[in-house]
Amino acid sequence: MKRVVITALFLALGAAPRADIKTDRIWFSPGPGTLDYIRLFEHPDEWRHARDLVDVFKFYQGHAQPANQVFAPNTYAALVNANAFHAIKMWGKRLAIEVGVVKDFYCTPDASGMNRAIEDTLVSVRAVGAAGGTVDYLAMDDPFASGRASVCGGPALEPTADRIATWVRGVGGSVPPERIGLIEAYPFSSEAAIESMLDLLRSRGVPPAFLHMDVDLNAIRPPASDFTRDMRQLKDVCRAQNVPFGIIFWGNNADADVLYTLDATRLVDATAVAFPTWEDMPDHLIVQSWAQTRTGLWITPNNLGEDRPYAHTNFLWQTYRRLRGQTGPASGTAIPK
Repeated sequence: MKRVVITALFLALGAAPRADIKTDRIWFSPGPGTLDYIRLFEHPDEWRHARDLVDVFKFYQGHAQPANQVFAPNTYAALVNANAFHAIKMWGKRLAIEVGVVKDFYCTPDASGMNRAIEDTLVSVRAVGAAGGTVDYLAMDDPFASGRASVCGGPALEPTADRIATWVRGVGGSVPPERIGLIEAYPFSSEAAIESMLDLLRSRGVPPAFLHMDVDLNAIRPPASDFTRDMRQLKDVCRAQNVPFGIIFWGNNADADVLYTLDATRLVDATAVAFPTWEDMPDHLIVQSWAQTRTGLWITPNNLGEDRPYAHTNFLWQTYRRLRGQTGPASGTAIPK
């Protein structure tokens, strides 16, 4: 009864997200340093089928920072030269940026750290606008996971919730709060802890526009954590709060495209078991890479061509076919093209 009352209160207090947030179902975010990243925009015909599926293309914040060279050769200047930010709009897609909000370098005793976090985000939004694009979504990069550090007031969750509220209000003039969502790490944070995060943000008047789960299958330890049980519970909680729920499909083995894809496919398989039909699937399905090689490069997996096994666009297409074809318990069989 208590949960029912609380849920009703949440619905009364929280504004419903715009309908198009839920229909923006397929997200794509290539490895930030991949060597054919720019080619995605210079030769869009090379991923026509996969591109047709994509509703949201997500850049990393470093891509939209003119002075940042960390993702070279995919710098802001290179992306502008390829007309990348404007192309997203011309293709009829939405554009997202994954941004740092609560990081150890932003966790200062005074307001300077959060002021810097706000300004860094505003710089990125303005840079995209100057290049002819529009930032439709901001995705906060695991702020509660980073906020567990003692310098950020961790392991308590409340200091991070306070910082997020400060940041959301600081950037709200450029991207409205109803377009700012949350990424969080599981099982680094338990299902119950993630519910608490949602409660803390809502109580501060900054409920997330969506919740995307950064799942590490290798770290799951039943019964403390159980993928099917916990993902279904979080999806139900998000539905009660009118918050779109999503799962990020990624691999952590960057030694080769085939190893990365086999790794990421394990998460697709687990999702197919947890959500037996397409109608039951999470609201958002995010195909994304941040895998680093042993030498620290973000070049895995290659993105093109979409018909090449283990390319990232091919994995996106195969993931969609597999999950879209779900009409009952997972069989491991994709629907035909």
